[in-house]
Amino acid sequence: MTYEETLDFLFKQLPVYQIEGGRAYKPGLERTREILSACGRPDRELTALHVAGTNGKGSTSYLLASVLRAAGLKVGLFTSPHIVTYRERIRINGEMISEEYITRFVEQFLHDLGDHLQPSFFELTTALAFRYFVDERVDIAVVEVGMGGRLDSTNVLRPLVSVITNVSMDHMQFLGNTLGEIAHEKAGIIKPHTPVVLGRSIDEPVLEVVRAKAAEEQAPLTLADRSDEILSHEEIEGVGYRVETKTFGTIDLPLMGAYQLQNLGTVLETIKLIRDRYGITPEMVREGVARVADFGLSGRLQMIRQSDPRIFIDAGHNIGAWAYLGPQLETWAGDGGLAVVLGMSADKDVDHVLERLPRETHLICTRAHVERAMSAADFAEHARSHGIEPVLVIEDVREAYRAAIDYCRAHSVRTLFVGGSFFVLSDLLSDTDETAR
Repeated sequence: MTYEETLDFLFKQLPVYQIEGGRAYKPGLERTREILSACGRPDRELTALHVAGTNGKGSTSYLLASVLRAAGLKVGLFTSPHIVTYRERIRINGEMISEEYITRFVEQFLHDLGDHLQPSFFELTTALAFRYFVDERVDIAVVEVGMGGRLDSTNVLRPLVSVITNVSMDHMQFLGNTLGEIAHEKAGIIKPHTPVVLGRSIDEPVLEVVRAKAAEEQAPLTLADRSDEILSHEEIEGVGYRVETKTFGTIDLPLMGAYQLQNLGTVLETIKLIRDRYGITPEMVREGVARVADFGLSGRLQMIRQSDPRIFIDAGHNIGAWAYLGPQLETWAGDGGLAVVLGMSADKDVDHVLERLPRETHLICTRAHVERAMSAADFAEHARSHGIEPVLVIEDVREAYRAAIDYCRAHSVRTLFVGGSFFVLSDLLSDTDETAR
């Protein structure tokens, strides 16, 4: 079996939620446990931090992994979705899993279980990550929940700390239609007598659910946003923030967007819970945060070009993410003008995102190369219903991107933003015309 044949099996034979949407969603832990049993239950050998949340769980996971690496540990990191290549999802100290290991694992799965189980793409990928981390003898793994928490494949873990970054409205068709219902799913990762950190606690329905679950499991609860750890911060334009902290000194956070300050607060409270176990010093924390890009983090309010025009990308695609992105776009729109290349999945709250766009935005509508994506033409109609007339409607992301750069130059627009989904960024950054695999 070649690596390309392995990818064909993973992406074409298994249900892939990121591509197919709800048809591929298989809640429950039974299939995951059966796969893990066939490969020696690596989840039971894995020391881990488990990270859930509607937004920020990816950035938080990368920051945690980078700090642990700076402490001299061998650190596994499991995140989703990927932007350019499947291998991005599984890393050790920033290095992606090898093609050879992936191929061997899938061959062994087919030999042992064949057509008997019919797992989802994410279930098999979770088992692959756990087996790889154990085989490579990582000291600790940081594991990001795929969706929800209670019924997510990763929830077989018994972690050192459970982390919930925040809860907002997303995946309502699977997780519930209220903050309380969604919080119930996220809080499902809380384990007996296991510390839990909640990043954002100002939403009362969320706090009520998380507190109740933590009390039920006798799990000590830390509310990161009520800590006095972060004393002050200074924004460094185009770079991130300089943050004064109570315990860790001055931290240079090389991530833009005010939400990253919230993520940093969550990370620092989590590190406090394990620093004695691993001998983590303030210097290690500062180094780990400053070098988070070395672990491979991308697609989070990232500058990819500095001028003519300056270009930022971000994968934010739901109400919570755009609560932070909207004000940032307003700032750019008032500072030399703003063009936005935007494409979204049809099952997302498109209207809410459009409400967050500055009225003076030069909007270019596009469509990612996945089945779930809304057509650029349909997206343009949604925009018009909000009083925004797109300047361009181009179905291909790369063509839209090139046309947007030309448009910015012709109309002296200083800033170009590209986003709306991970799939738009995948099409933009991939080396091929196919959706990244």
